[in-house]
Amino acid sequence: MDNPLLSLLQGQNIAVQLYGLPGTYKTAFLLQIIYKSLKEGSNPIYLIDTSGNFPIVRLKPIKHLLQNIIVFQPKTIEEEALLLDDLSIQLSQDTILLLDDVFRHTNLENKTNLHLNSYILAQIKAISRKVKFPVILTNQARSFDNAIHPFLQNLTLYYLDWHFLFEKSPDPNQIRVTFFDQDRFISQREHKISSAGFLCDI
Repeated sequence: MDNPLLSLLQGQNIAVQLYGLPGTYKTAFLLQIIYKSLKEGSNPIYLIDTSGNFPIVRLKPIKHLLQNIIVFQPKTIEEEALLLDDLSIQLSQDTILLLDDVFRHTNLENKTNLHLNSYILAQIKAISRKVKFPVILTNQARSFDNAIHPFLQNLTLYYLDWHFLFEKSPDPNQIRVTFFDQDRFISQREHKISSAGFLCDI
């Protein structure tokens, strides 16, 4: 698998996590998927933007295609769960579903929140088996180093298929992406960053 991120875009019926510290091009990669898919004339794209800061403005060069993207901005984890409930019924097999910063509203001290995280990931898994394009979510690994909180890590390993760790490279014009199938290391690759802020070779 020479380029795992390209293989990801060709995958079907899988749920995928991109995780890493802020500023490691996870959201930029989602934006790149949207840009590429809209230009190729894809079916509607559903984006769940939990931070409310997704850089849609960067899609201005193809603003005439933006009617094909539907953006949701849930403010709480409860809203996120209800939204996924609705989408699990509405989405067709050709729909693309992307989620940016999926654990943003999580309070690990709140037991209800913990159950809702499990429910949300179960819904994502179920939707991934319904749609052809991979369901892709990003997660800012806020715990320590680039590691996810152990509880959330166990959930993501249980419900999600592939995991990509995004890290800064010693070269400021590159990003390092490590691919895991569940918790099994598969490969690591450096990607150059283009002047447009996208990963090259995608």
